[in-house]
Amino acid sequence: MIAEPRSEFVGRRAELDTIGTLLRTSRLVTLTGVGGVGKTRLAARAANEFVAAAGVTAWFVGLDTLQDARRVPLAVARALPVGEHSARDPLDFLADVLAETPSMVVLDNCEHLIDAVAVFADELLDAVPQLTILATSRRRLDVDGEQVFAVPPLSLTDDASRPSDALALLMARARAADASFTLSEQERSVAEELCRSLDGLPLAIELAATRLRSLPLSELNGRLSSRFTLLRAASRSAVARQRTLGAVVDWSYELCTPEQRRVWEALSVFRGPFDLAAAASVAQLTEAEIVDVVDDLVTQSVVEADRDSSRFRMLETIRAYGRQRAEEDGAWPLLLRRHLAHYRRLAEAADARWYGPDQSRIIATQRADRAELHAALSTATTVDADTALVMFAALRYHWGVGGFLPEGRAWATRVLALPGAGAVPRMRGSITAAWLCLLQGDLDEADLHLRDADALLASVPEAERVVFTVELQRWRGTHALFSGDPAAAVVGFERSIGGALAAGLPDEALLAQFQLTTARSHLGERGAETSAQAAVRHSEATGEMWMRSLALWSLALAAFCDGELDLAETRARQSLRAEDGIDDPVGDCLVLELLSWIDAARSPTERSAVLLGAARSRWRRVGSDIAVHGPQMAAHHERCMARVRARLGDRAFERAAAVGERLTPAEAVSFAASARGAAGGLSEREREVAAGIHEGLSNREIADRLVLSVRTVDTHVQRILGKLGFGSRAQIAAWFESTRAATSGEVT
Repeated sequence: MIAEPRSEFVGRRAELDTIGTLLRTSRLVTLTGVGGVGKTRLAARAANEFVAAAGVTAWFVGLDTLQDARRVPLAVARALPVGEHSARDPLDFLADVLAETPSMVVLDNCEHLIDAVAVFADELLDAVPQLTILATSRRRLDVDGEQVFAVPPLSLTDDASRPSDALALLMARARAADASFTLSEQERSVAEELCRSLDGLPLAIELAATRLRSLPLSELNGRLSSRFTLLRAASRSAVARQRTLGAVVDWSYELCTPEQRRVWEALSVFRGPFDLAAAASVAQLTEAEIVDVVDDLVTQSVVEADRDSSRFRMLETIRAYGRQRAEEDGAWPLLLRRHLAHYRRLAEAADARWYGPDQSRIIATQRADRAELHAALSTATTVDADTALVMFAALRYHWGVGGFLPEGRAWATRVLALPGAGAVPRMRGSITAAWLCLLQGDLDEADLHLRDADALLASVPEAERVVFTVELQRWRGTHALFSGDPAAAVVGFERSIGGALAAGLPDEALLAQFQLTTARSHLGERGAETSAQAAVRHSEATGEMWMRSLALWSLALAAFCDGELDLAETRARQSLRAEDGIDDPVGDCLVLELLSWIDAARSPTERSAVLLGAARSRWRRVGSDIAVHGPQMAAHHERCMARVRARLGDRAFERAAAVGERLTPAEAVSFAASARGAAGGLSEREREVAAGIHEGLSNREIADRLVLSVRTVDTHVQRILGKLGFGSRAQIAAWFESTRAATSGEVT
């Protein structure tokens, strides 16, 4: 058996199982990962479990202190019995000794000797057919037959029965340093935040735990900006390069080439995941040039790659080290300016291309870049007011459509308070801020922003004045509509649409066109649909999706107001399908509300309550409400609520609404788009399974109740999902709740 540290081994069960499987099927397994992630400790435990199961003999060879690559075979030979005294060629000696019985050799810390270790391992495996090698390295060996396991940081996710592995390690090491250490319920969240801040890295957590003898948790957490000097080992058994967190990362940095170090420092400017284009822009390389360097950094466990999203990220500890190096080199301010320039270009390009077929890609990219956009905006506020205002306004659809209304309004307050702004940037900022205020129902603040923009209008160049006038008239119309004056709204919308079309700017007419139909529906006017129909035609011609969806919603509302419920439902479902991939929370809420009203107007059911609950939850997330959209909309909502409550009773209503509130946004939209009906084509057995899912039972618990095998229940669940067109158990639960009265005759 291989000697392991005497301290408690915490967690890693899933990783050990995976490594055990790899060792049973491959003769060379390499554990890779960033420094401090626990490769050595995990390798020793995995080797011992393999030894116990397979009955082999194992030797551990630490290479961290070896500097001469030519001496790798000798170092391994000397780890074996009598190897110290053998005068034979080390490889021949190893081949003879290891051939006697199935064996394992653990080669620890190979990264600084990677080429020599790779050649040695390849030759030794060929010479000894019964040998298994388990290696640890910050990069793979790239040897034929090698299986690589990237060791992740410790889990940061708790469950109801036990703490996360990261928190369990912190508690275990803190108690080892001070037996009286306890963690109160109030301190638990602080401890969890500490573990997250340390990326779940075992070494960082162990070093932090030793500081808990003298520092309270909250103070230790607050000092992590100095993590590379704060986190030091007190144990005399720690090897030199693991006595401080800084020494561990120094080791990785020293193994990099000068170009890799420069790119590491450049990438440290990113707060979250980034793509190759952003990396190239900040590092001032072409994408063709950056791809090889980033790949090298991924290989060396400095950068993590997400193959699904084609993005990259750095652990906070690695990022902080890169920033520290960049600051020491004097490069940090330049990196921040490059970062700002890149994301400003992206924001302005997305704003210019918004009304077209790229909307879903634009909004998805901006959601993925959210951390970087915030960081760039923060930098912009230190540059000048114009830069900050222009970027803030260019992100208007990120704020208003992407679902970040509270964040957008917070940024509006910040950038509009900056002194020295020019008329055009301030105009753009004020108009964007007004729209965000309207979407959250803050009519007074919206009016202040619109007045600010009105006062600036005469100061902007003639060419831009036309567009600003169109926008001001539109948002004045929205203000009137949301204030309960649809007649005044009609006037504002008609002026805005006329100005946009006269100037050859049909895209700028779309927002007013769908709202004009809404205002005219409130007034009960004939032909209310005309303007929204024009918006649908233009959107279809240009491949635009967002306005098409909202225009279809306004057509559905017009049909609802005219009592044409089937047509209203058809158009509402078309609206949901039209905005697939954009996921505008305000638009989704409007459709969820309208479908619940249609349902209740026909015959109030649990489905109506589920839809209302789903809308209520999503409104809350964006800090808005149906009443924001005017008293007429609020009246429709209240009538629906009254009908459904009267039909179901308060308890049944709240129970069904709670099911709707638990749906994710995507699940709510999918549920709303599903056909209204009771059985959904399910068999009696499938309905029994659905009932168990509604009660929150697992498949095993459902199997026990129905005296079925778990595999049979799994099959039933997949069939239910297929028949109902759903993708999650939560949707099945919502569907069951919405149909229970229809199928059982239940009234509560």
